[in-house]
Amino acid sequence: MYFRYSLYLLFSFFWLAIPAQDHNFGQVFDSIQHLHKLSDDQSLDLDARLLYAKKASELSYKTRNDSITLKSNETLSKAFWENNMFDEYRNLNRKNLELAIKVKDSSSIGRAHLNLGDYYRKKTPYSDSAFYQYHVAEKIYRDLGIKFQLAKAILGKAVIKKEEKDFTGSEVDSFEALTLLKSLPQNDKTNTLKSLIFNHLGIVNVELGLYKEAIKYHNKALLLKKNLNEKSELSIYISLNNISYTYKKLGKFKLALNHFDQILKDENVRQNHVWLYVLALENYAHTLFLSKQYEQLPYLYHKTLKIADAENVVYETIIAHQHLAEYYYHFKQKDSAKFHAYKAKEKSEQYYADDLLKSLLVLSKVEDDSIAVKHYAEYIKLNDSIQKNERLTRNKFARIRFETDTYIDKTKRLSSQNTVIIAIGLVIVLVLGLLYIIKIQHSKNEKLRFVSAQQVANEEIYSLMLRQQAKVEEGRLQERHHIAEELHDGILNRLTGSRLGLEFLFYDDAPVKVKYKPYLNEFQSIEKDIRDLSHNLKNTKLNLNGDFISIIKTYLKPLCELHQLNCEVTNDQTIFWEDINDIIKVNLYRIVQEATQNTIKHAKATNLLVSFLLINTHLQLEIRDDGTGFNPQKPAKGIGLKNIASRVEKLKGTLDINSEVKKGTILTITIPM
Repeated sequence: MYFRYSLYLLFSFFWLAIPAQDHNFGQVFDSIQHLHKLSDDQSLDLDARLLYAKKASELSYKTRNDSITLKSNETLSKAFWENNMFDEYRNLNRKNLELAIKVKDSSSIGRAHLNLGDYYRKKTPYSDSAFYQYHVAEKIYRDLGIKFQLAKAILGKAVIKKEEKDFTGSEVDSFEALTLLKSLPQNDKTNTLKSLIFNHLGIVNVELGLYKEAIKYHNKALLLKKNLNEKSELSIYISLNNISYTYKKLGKFKLALNHFDQILKDENVRQNHVWLYVLALENYAHTLFLSKQYEQLPYLYHKTLKIADAENVVYETIIAHQHLAEYYYHFKQKDSAKFHAYKAKEKSEQYYADDLLKSLLVLSKVEDDSIAVKHYAEYIKLNDSIQKNERLTRNKFARIRFETDTYIDKTKRLSSQNTVIIAIGLVIVLVLGLLYIIKIQHSKNEKLRFVSAQQVANEEIYSLMLRQQAKVEEGRLQERHHIAEELHDGILNRLTGSRLGLEFLFYDDAPVKVKYKPYLNEFQSIEKDIRDLSHNLKNTKLNLNGDFISIIKTYLKPLCELHQLNCEVTNDQTIFWEDINDIIKVNLYRIVQEATQNTIKHAKATNLLVSFLLINTHLQLEIRDDGTGFNPQKPAKGIGLKNIASRVEKLKGTLDINSEVKKGTILTITIPM
């Protein structure tokens, strides 16, 4: 092995040591091809393969042939990924994308997008960026009819949808990817991708609660992995762990324990894949707990934590702490239960919101009454936030699909038009000139239509945002009422009953009654606190009237803080914003945006006041700053005030500008209701 590696290295340096001018193009190309083969040789270590890929890329630049350079860079990109050099991988694929566009290599354009999708999905939290890259790759490979790469792009989108809780969409994409692979040769390459898809379908069906279906798909994935010529031990054990976990969810604890046992008995897993060993051991312990086999507990849980701490495996310990808290709570060891519940919360705060959500739920079970209520309130708030973010993300994905498809279709149309123009231009210069003028005018019209359509879309989105905020507030209020009822009708009544029972016990025993009187008084104090908390929660009113104002404040706050501007928003409480036309609110919002930007850019102000007043049947907006001011009679160079005037005119209102140099500016907009 060492001899062959040394021979390869010596051979490569021999080729690179010869001056480029002494070789013709064919010899250089042969050298690059040989280096590519060496970089793909699985018998060599990763460092050697990376070295060969780098040398091939360096040599390809000397050919000054973009296509050869692109292929060499793609080989180097693969080596970067295998060596965990992810920043270099990202930068090289961006460069490859530019090069592929330059040489009009559609397949390489798709590959660069696919690689960037893998980077953003696996190595960053930017799922929208990953989704965009996969979607562009999907469009390209669908047009080219390259089914294998198309299936990879669709699987990438399916995984992202699963992570954003769109399980149905993820399942549909997975089946489409499987259908594409059916018509391809069933070799290791195809079967490896099929095993990934089946594994993903298993995970999705677990999330949907379809455990029998999940086991079926995980078994299909495992069978494919075992029949590969080049088997991956880690991949096989991951499938075994998934099957075990699904059996646990299904309640077939004996089968789950048998599968987990296969993983735990292999010392190679313990030595080389500690995170998987920790995960399997913790699941094994939890399965014992669920099946009421307590003999090895809590020893196995603590063994899991000990191994994880020794090997610096952090994430997998979150669930271990959660389950330990449940174990100790089950056996009424509340102090230990609280300790592990807080440990789970502390660790989960560094990772995903779902883990923190589960930790808060565990805390709400094991903590005492008032603290439990606090954690449950945090749980509800975080759950609402997660659901809202998931909805926003799914909407963002829909916009990405639409905008990307529109952009690609428009690019194709423009490309076709350019081809026609060039063809005609080769025949006669005069026709070229005329078509060029037509094209410029057409492009301007397209741009104007696009800006107009974008404005309409922005206004529709903003209108939806106003209504959505009201619905969110209403949902939160209902949940607060539910908590208040539970506190008052459940916990408070039980506490009162317990206190009255204790008073009855000591009724005839005066000394004991005196002794325990402070504790009974404390019970009454706690009852009062819970009753007050319940009433406060119950009496909260939904403020639909403040939604529009809150959106204005939300927009101004970060902007003013960034530019060290003191901002204040005042609102006439007699204005019922929910009754005001959405078009009026959208335009008022845009006017505030434009005026604020003008103040920041030009006025050098320290204070900004935005006021909304109701005067008879007219709505008045006043925007006042203490900046440098200007001469309103002098024609403005920018279009900010023109845009404001245009919006006011659209609303059939009036605009009054009162400004003097060094005395600030007052904009007064009056709109009929």
